[in-house]
Amino acid sequence: MEAINDEMSTKAILLSFDSNSPTGLTMKPSKHEFVLGDSRVQIEARELAKRQEESQKEQAQKLALASRDTVSREKRVYVDPTDFEAIYEQAGQQFGVDPKLLRAIHVVETGASGSTSRSSYAGATGPMQFLPSTFRRHAVDGNGDGVKDITNVEDAIFSAAKYLVDCGYPNVKQALWGYNPSYAYYNKVMSRVN
Repeated sequence: MEAINDEMSTKAILLSFDSNSPTGLTMKPSKHEFVLGDSRVQIEARELAKRQEESQKEQAQKLALASRDTVSREKRVYVDPTDFEAIYEQAGQQFGVDPKLLRAIHVVETGASGSTSRSSYAGATGPMQFLPSTFRRHAVDGNGDGVKDITNVEDAIFSAAKYLVDCGYPNVKQALWGYNPSYAYYNKVMSRVN
């Protein structure tokens, strides 16, 4: 009996009607085969993962190409000027702004740093601490290289001079309020105008 049970457990029994049989029913052992494989959902998930992996590799390659330094003889290396006073004077003349005010703003914003990508907690960037959206609207190419760069000290100082005029200069209080709407900021800048 054990042998029969073992045999039956590994084989399925096909029960069918047989008109030639005196009992009318016959039992025939039937063997079922199971083929292992993936379901449609598993196949689709694997294909999606493969496409995503390929897309990520492609993005990584594009990023690597974009960030790679290009060496050429035409590439100009920017060197900060050592005399910011000349820049304050030139920007002041061009836009009719007191160069001492530009220097005071520069000192308050970044300690009169040169070209920098330093950012504040509010997202202001560069030597004169512009919000990128503000810089885009009021940017000036201060050094004449054809690029308006928020991190370039010359572009930033010239842009600050233009922005002060756009905010209401020669009314200093109104112009500084446009630059940074704070009485503490106004007082701090004015204490450094000398």
